[in-house]
Amino acid sequence: MNADPKDMKVRDVAHPMLPALTVEDISRQRAVVTLRRILSSKVRSQNHRHFNQTGAVEFERQHGRRPESLADIEQSLFNVPTYRMWSAANRAVQEMLWVSVGEPIFRDQQRINAEAARLCEAADKRGSLSINRAYDPSPEVADIDIHLQPGGYALELTHDDVTAGALYETGGNVFSFSVGGRRDDSKAAAINRLLSEIAPDFQPGRILDIGCSAGAASAAYAWRYPEADVHAIDIGAGMLRYAHARAEALGVAVHFHQMDASRLEFPDNHFDLIVSHNVLHEMGDETRKRMIVESLRVLRPGGFLVYQDVNVRSITDPIIKADIVWEKHFNGERFWLTYSEAELTSEMLAAGFPFTHVSEHEIPAVAGALRWYVIVARKPDTAGAAA
Repeated sequence: MNADPKDMKVRDVAHPMLPALTVEDISRQRAVVTLRRILSSKVRSQNHRHFNQTGAVEFERQHGRRPESLADIEQSLFNVPTYRMWSAANRAVQEMLWVSVGEPIFRDQQRINAEAARLCEAADKRGSLSINRAYDPSPEVADIDIHLQPGGYALELTHDDVTAGALYETGGNVFSFSVGGRRDDSKAAAINRLLSEIAPDFQPGRILDIGCSAGAASAAYAWRYPEADVHAIDIGAGMLRYAHARAEALGVAVHFHQMDASRLEFPDNHFDLIVSHNVLHEMGDETRKRMIVESLRVLRPGGFLVYQDVNVRSITDPIIKADIVWEKHFNGERFWLTYSEAELTSEMLAAGFPFTHVSEHEIPAVAGALRWYVIVARKPDTAGAAA
């Protein structure tokens, strides 16, 4: 039984690779959304009180001192029964999320793959797709089920599979409390707004989206700058097939490439704008540093490099910071703490960007109460000169 569209959360992005949902599918996804909200607002919000009243007291009884380090605080929290309950429930609801989106995807998989193949092989397609069959996806990403996504970002079940992208997009919708997709993509829209403020006359001719995943931001940039030549890279063939088909279904031209962010296969001085969205926290220190160096190399003089990510870098509260460690241990976010402690401005300077051309920002999302971390760097017009 197919659901009545009036029962579904309104989306302004629709395309044929989205799975058909039954009433039961929608009910299950709404239940996951409700559970996530309860765990976040009613349980997680009490961590401070439980730490002070129970966790720290029990830690001091066991060790004869107050908890000091991040590891001490983490141990103190796990001394609290309510925190252990939240931890187990939070892990369980994340797994429930993937069941709620995975079942309709796998049930509809044959049709989804066929629609993607039709779009990718169309004679009148606008963009392109380059899959490197000899490419070995980076194990620090490919070997991890990031935020527990089944099979991870490099999942590829068959030669024409798009399951990774379907999971990413539909899972992201439920994870973001059923906000749904936007034509301009909320993260890309936030960056476009920032660029319009700091460089109102900037009109990029070539754009690169690093770590594009299912291609929402890539398509949004192609929609926002219809005259631009938009390229996007990621490590997973299945993810890229989905992203390419999605862009074609939405009527925008994006050129997708299977490629490592630390080894960009583009000429020097090639792009006017290089962006990444929520990529910094998915890679280790050395990969990130090489990505910055490579981004500077392929960025044209006067061009902008803009990396956006989750706003956890300004957190100083040790209780909240312990939640970052939880994501590392229990939610497949291996580099969450690595990203939060990275000296990104120093890394930009070490790569070759001048100090006067690098700035960090905390910007509001275009919808909701979220705020994003953004670091912006501009390549000088000439070597050593100000832009």
